[in-house]
Amino acid sequence: MKKRISLISCSVPFLCILLFSNSCGDRLRGKPTPAIPEIAGFYVSDQSLIWSKENRLKIQTLWIRKNAREELEFVNKTLVRLQFRLSENREEIKLRSGKLVTSGHELLFFESIFKELNRLYSGKNTSDPKHWDVKSFGPFVKVKEVGHILTDASGRSAEISANMNVIRFSDGESYRRIGSPLIGRINVNTGKSRKSFDNETAGVLFYELSPEMYPGKEGRKYVLGFFSTTDDLSVDMPVTVGNVPGTVAEIFEHLAVVEIQPKSGASPSPLDPILLVGSVDQKAASQKQGAEELIRRLKQDPNVSKEELIRELEKIKNR
Repeated sequence: MKKRISLISCSVPFLCILLFSNSCGDRLRGKPTPAIPEIAGFYVSDQSLIWSKENRLKIQTLWIRKNAREELEFVNKTLVRLQFRLSENREEIKLRSGKLVTSGHELLFFESIFKELNRLYSGKNTSDPKHWDVKSFGPFVKVKEVGHILTDASGRSAEISANMNVIRFSDGESYRRIGSPLIGRINVNTGKSRKSFDNETAGVLFYELSPEMYPGKEGRKYVLGFFSTTDDLSVDMPVTVGNVPGTVAEIFEHLAVVEIQPKSGASPSPLDPILLVGSVDQKAASQKQGAEELIRRLKQDPNVSKEELIRELEKIKNR
């Protein structure tokens, strides 16, 4: 009986991996193979370009990253700005997360958690939501969270192109990668300091900010970017927006304001990539992997000395 309870309490993605051949709607044509690290990256949907051309403030992205167990995880983000006559104006973000199984260039996505977050707008209400003051939004607050139980429709199949830059789902939905694979670690110079962190951050230009929306430095131009993660961003961090150099000016959850210095004849456009400027070591072990290893050692030997623990933490910090 205990074994049965243990199996039921396993994570949904793990159960999917074990049972996909019999239980999931979409399935791999071949046998599961070790994940290809280069799949990790930040992708934006082709539908987002259509929304941009329609002048809609809506964007859909797919963030794939490698965890400490050498597995691939994903977060599918959809952000939309909503304006109402009889309700509170807000931004809404929907997050679908889980793990994916690979068989060569075949992918099978298993969604385990769905979250919906809202942040209310309290500033001046204008007819065009693009003219809302970005500093007049509150924090994102969770309004819904649903954990999915294994069903026949748990898996969603896709294929990734030979160059690893395009993911096409079985329903025709397509995503294109922003920048290079997000693997290894990146070193970034910020003013007089140097930061080293897991290479998991990339973004796209959401829309351009007018001086009324974001009163920054005189004569400077600002854009709002939507990112895979903003955890490692800091003010004054150098980036490129398309081919235009810039720096991070202000950071929010999922979003950041970027100051740019447009060149003559060059100006970024919506959905242009926003990439960190720094050196990437794709072979370096991630900080998460180092932390996982340290936790494993502590569990095996709880009598590890304080001095040894400090040395191991310093190694992780300086990677």
